[in-house]
Amino acid sequence: MSSYGIANSTQLATLTKAVDDYCAKFNVTNADERERIAIRVFHLFQQGIIKAASLSEGLEFLEERLREAS
Repeated sequence: MSSYGIANSTQLATLTKAVDDYCAKFNVTNADERERIAIRVFHLFQQGIIKAASLSEGLEFLEERLREAS
């Protein structure tokens, strides 16, 4: 990722896979919910998490913490 937060085509494919995998695993079909998840994945990516499996694990961890907090 560049210092401006722009992903290249390979990184974009990784981000897309992480979102798609998470949404398939948890049966997320609502477009607004998918967008919210995509934003969370990109935030993880900006923090330096770049592998699809690590992005998925990080997303599951964040989502679990959010469910516990509500």
